[in-house]
Amino acid sequence: MRTVPFSERYVDLPDIRIHFDVADYSKPWKKSETVLLHHGFARNMEFWRPWVPLLASDYRVLRYDSRGHGKTTIPPPGEPYTLDQMVGNAVALLDALEIDKVHWAGEASGGIVGMAVALAHPDRVASLTLCNTPFRLLPSTNELFVPEEVERHGLAFWARKTLNNRIDVDRIAPEWLEWSIEQLDRTPPHIAIAEHKMLEAGNFLPRLQEVQQPVLIMAGDQGKIAPKEQMEQMAAQMPNARLCLFEGYRQGIAFTAPERCVAQMRAFLAEITTA
Repeated sequence: MRTVPFSERYVDLPDIRIHFDVADYSKPWKKSETVLLHHGFARNMEFWRPWVPLLASDYRVLRYDSRGHGKTTIPPPGEPYTLDQMVGNAVALLDALEIDKVHWAGEASGGIVGMAVALAHPDRVASLTLCNTPFRLLPSTNELFVPEEVERHGLAFWARKTLNNRIDVDRIAPEWLEWSIEQLDRTPPHIAIAEHKMLEAGNFLPRLQEVQQPVLIMAGDQGKIAPKEQMEQMAAQMPNARLCLFEGYRQGIAFTAPERCVAQMRAFLAEITTA
């Protein structure tokens, strides 16, 4: 008899099947708010695993594989891949699970999706926690992603080549690094190329002032993909934002410092929900 893992949960939409997981160990007599964790570029929901037990004692924690990632439906090559689709998928998932509003936490591009949802459907996002999330990709970041190389060699090749730009390798176990590369390599090259093209074309700077929700911005002060200067500009432009820079860290703080990230997020949520 096959044992079905807890994470084997799906929602069927007209054009896609979304793989998701919900963890909730909060007090059963108290209505829990929902935290949604959205993974970054070419990743999957398993990258959030360390965050779940740190949050699930007080919140319902929802995470899912976005379009073309993990165990969610992989669109065929050549099919459109847009931010509007990502927003639509997120809202449709909330509708299917009968969740009215979430505290959205996004890592890197997962925060970009969160900002898009917050702007398009402000009633569905109670707050944003942006972890190493740029409002636009820098040219130096774009130059590191060569579609021809990814198509020819897969994501593992790109992941190893860019490792030092994406994470502080001296702050995390070598086993995690190998696991993360293996997970990234599961993302089909055509999905990674389409997703990167989508992100490369985006720029949220003109719309930052429209984000009315409370926002927590966390990043390493030495980051190259989400640099300090851009994080400070984002915090200054958003009406209700606060900035937390991790001194001496670069990219990937969601993975190298999950306990610290969650502690900052918990303090932020406690403040805005009791204000």
